[in-house]
Amino acid sequence: MTEISWFEILSRTTPKRPVQLDSLITDGQKPQPSGKVIFPEMDLTPSASLWERDASNPTYIGVRILQPPKSAHKIARVLAAAAMEREVLPVILCRVDYSGLEQFGFRVERIPDDPSAAQAAEEEIRKFWDLAIIIDGDEIALWSG
Repeated sequence: MTEISWFEILSRTTPKRPVQLDSLITDGQKPQPSGKVIFPEMDLTPSASLWERDASNPTYIGVRILQPPKSAHKIARVLAAAAMEREVLPVILCRVDYSGLEQFGFRVERIPDDPSAAQAAEEEIRKFWDLAIIIDGDEIALWSG
């Protein structure tokens, strides 16, 4: 994303939430899971130095969302400001159907609820995006005041 994109995210953050229309479309039925995450079991390795990366490649950070945040707009503001200031790109690792960060244009990766499947999925996504660090979304909400 460009710096202009982060300014756009900051300018449209609001506590208002869009109306959920999914129940009208799906008639109350849960969607069937699709795809299969396959990745070998392994311990998480310590992340590489967060800021000492090649300038031509962006630094990606993971933001773990375990439950819908009370104030997604505050988290969006903190993440957009960090993206501009530190040149990091957040990837949202979401275990809920809707985190609220989708409406601001963040990259959201869905993670299964099952703990072992969630760990495998996070590790696969960590490797794919070369995530420097994964932090909890609840902690970011505390930073925003």
